[in-house]
This record gives sequence, structure tokens and C-alpha cells, in this order.
Amino acid sequence: MRIAPVSLLTILGVTWFLLGGPSAPAQQVQPVDQIDICLQCHDLEAQLAAPVQHSPVASGDCAACHNPHAARHSELLLDRPAILCARCHEDVASALSLPVVHAPASAGRCSDCHQPHGGEHANLLVRSPQELCGECHADVEAWRQQSNRHPPFSQGRCGTCHEPHGARFPNLANNEPGKLCAACHSTTDQFRAAHKGYPVTEADCSQCHDPHASDKAGLLNTETHPPFASGRCTTCHAAPTANEPFSLVDREDRLCGKCHAEQVEANTTAAFPHAAAGGSNCSACHNPHAGEGGAMLKGDVQTTCLGCHDPGGAKSGEEGRFLSHGDNLDCGTCHSPHGGDRPLMLTADSVELCSDCHSHQHAITHPMGETTLDPRNNQPMDCLSCHGIHAAPHDKYLHKDGERDLCVGCHQEKGAVG
Repeated sequence: MRIAPVSLLTILGVTWFLLGGPSAPAQQVQPVDQIDICLQCHDLEAQLAAPVQHSPVASGDCAACHNPHAARHSELLLDRPAILCARCHEDVASALSLPVVHAPASAGRCSDCHQPHGGEHANLLVRSPQELCGECHADVEAWRQQSNRHPPFSQGRCGTCHEPHGARFPNLANNEPGKLCAACHSTTDQFRAAHKGYPVTEADCSQCHDPHASDKAGLLNTETHPPFASGRCTTCHAAPTANEPFSLVDREDRLCGKCHAEQVEANTTAAFPHAAAGGSNCSACHNPHAGEGGAMLKGDVQTTCLGCHDPGGAKSGEEGRFLSHGDNLDCGTCHSPHGGDRPLMLTADSVELCSDCHSHQHAITHPMGETTLDPRNNQPMDCLSCHGIHAAPHDKYLHKDGERDLCVGCHQEKGAVG
């Protein structure tokens, strides 16, 4: 049976009838007081009464950030926090593409630092800048105990020197070191005299001064190099009137070796020298003027070492969860800092070194030594054959799961090897 075609006019007529014809009233969405509706369930009165209000809250537009019915994101947010916030805060989105990005901003954890509705502090910060920064940066509390504190720090004005989200300069500084300091510290005759006439406005001030606090006058770093402390700059540098006043009077290894012969020799003659020093680059690790870590290091031992070394991917991901071996041991516990005659610059043979702390495990250990060869590389078995030093994917720093996978790497089903 053939069905007669339906005309377009017929379709339009039926549709018009179903919609109620000419007399059907238009359906209007009634305006809703979003704040009033939301407060019926959500206890937000304190935030809404705070002196600083988020713009959408101030305008009563909850739907600017939340879906009132259903959403794929927690708190019924329209999108992930970082993406949602970037819709209005374009400056923050731009900052995330800069070379140095603040970790919470990089991870999209906006609420770590900011209140989403209202708060007591500028920029909707959850606490005052100094208190907030101190929650992650443990040094803040130590700086507060120092006798001399940089005014921007003591007044909690972290933003005077640092960008909160992203920056072009290390430590989220908002300018390069010399220009940043020169914004407040003018080059007076007194300033020049204190710096022996050297053009320090072209230098990195943090080589000598702590930008936050110090127990030393002038905010000098904790440890001072004797020639620097006594003002004998020309012991190492050209005269301040020279064409290149900061140039050294000799190569670093020869210059440092005049006082530190043992350390320089360890680097230049060792079978495994510290590559960072390269035989002459002592300043790769040491501050030649004033330092914070022991031995005039540029920072504490672990921070200094991790400036170049990232053992086992310690800076990123699950593989790095065993960053510090043992109870935050100093790197120098196991490694010679300048160089040594053993691989990895270990201070002793790995079996001997490990047994210093692991005496019980050493007594019941898997066979090791010259008579027990690792079939994977035909080298004598030692602690490192099965264990990592800094990072490993399994407990006890094992390279593989100790229940089975580690063992079958050497011991095949047809019989033990060794």
C-alpha cells in the first residue's frame, strides 16, 4: 500500500495546533534570587559577609561558576578549577606559560590559596600572605626568628618581590636580581663604599645577602668567606676600576687550591671526579662570598645536589617517593662531594657502606662478592644489584617486586644461577 505524501502545510498546521495555537501564552523563565536560593542549603553566610567578595558572588551570579542541577565536577563546578578561573582571570592563565610556575597554580589548586566566595584578605587569600606562604615554605618561620628581617618580608609583603602564579625569573622573582633590589636600594656614596667600589648593581645580590632575614648585619648570608668578610676582594677579583672588575685573578681551581688544596686535588685527580666542578668550577656548588649551607654551599646539601641531580626521577612522579635515603641522610653520608675512586663517588664499597647502617641485613644477606656474579652483567653481586639508593618503585628500594619478579631476573625456572 502506498502512503500519500504529507504536505509541508499539513506538518506546520499540526505543529501549530500542538503548541497551543495563537492563544498559547509564552513560557517565561522567572528571575531567581540565586544567593537566597543557595543559602537555603549552603552555609555560606560568613563568606558572604566578608569584606572582600568574589565578583560573581557580589553580583549574585552563582551560576557563573556552578551548575545548579548536575555537573561532572565536584561542587557542581562548570569546569575544573584552573580552567574555570582562567575564564575571567586571563592574567593568571598567561602566567602559567612562563618559565617558572608556582606549584599550586601549575596543578590547578586555586583554592589552596584563594577563597572562592569571600574572605578577610586582599585577592581572596585564605590567610595573610606570610602565613599562607609559610604553610608550604618551612623557611618562613625560621626567617621570622632572625634578628634582622628584610622590611617587605617582616611586613608580609611577599608580592613586593615575588609573583604568586608564574614568573620569568627563578624563585618567582618579579625581576632579575640587580634590578629588583635597585627598585628600593639606591646607589649612594655610602652604598658604593660598603661594596668597595665594585659595580654590584650589575650582580646577583643574593650571592652575599639573604633576601628575607639574617642574624648578620646587612642581611649577609650565614657563612662568610674570610676574604669577603675582611673586605679583601682583590684576593680573588680584579680591582674595582678594571675593565672587568668581577673577573678572577686566576682560574678557579688554582685560586681555590691556594687554601683548599685537598678538595681541589680530590676533584682533579680522582678516578670519578665530580662532573659539576669539571676540574675548575668550584662555584657550581659553593658561594664564593657568603652562603647558607655548610662549607659555603649555595643552599642546604640536598637542595644543592638536586640542582643538578634528579635520582630516579625524584622530582616528578611515583618513582621519586624515596627521595631521601633513610632518615633524610645528608648526601655526603654516602658520596664524596668532590670526587672519589669508586663509581657514583661512593665513600666506600657498596657492601661495606650499606652495612654501616644495615648490620642485621648484612648478616643474613644474599650471597655477594667476587665469587657470586650477577648473570645480567657478569659483575660481582652487591647491594646495588637489587636495591636503589635514592628512588625505587618498590619498598626497601627494590628495583623490582621482591615477591617474585626480582628473583626470577637471575634465578630462572631451570635452576639457580650464581
